[in-house]
Amino acid sequence: MAQKITLNIANQNFTVNAETPEMESMMRFAAEDINKMLLRYDEKYPSRPLLEKVIFVLLTQTVSRLQSQKKFNDVSSENEKLLSELGAYLKDIENNR
Repeated sequence: MAQKITLNIANQNFTVNAETPEMESMMRFAAEDINKMLLRYDEKYPSRPLLEKVIFVLLTQTVSRLQSQKKFNDVSSENEKLLSELGAYLKDIENNR
């Protein structure tokens, strides 16, 4: 059952729906992660506007997600290749009995 939760990001409250307890936990963790990244950018670039810092957080998070997706796709392709080789190997053993 969906539950309304309030997340504080960059000192602003946002009310969102969390469909499951797991989704709520992930949203809260994401908000915390975003705020930590904003704090680091704030310490590094104190005179920059908040919007620029938010954009850098979005860029950093998106690049990280894309890198993870590429790694996942590479591992998935390697897994398929190994399964195919294993299948061929087992078939060869079966044929040579």
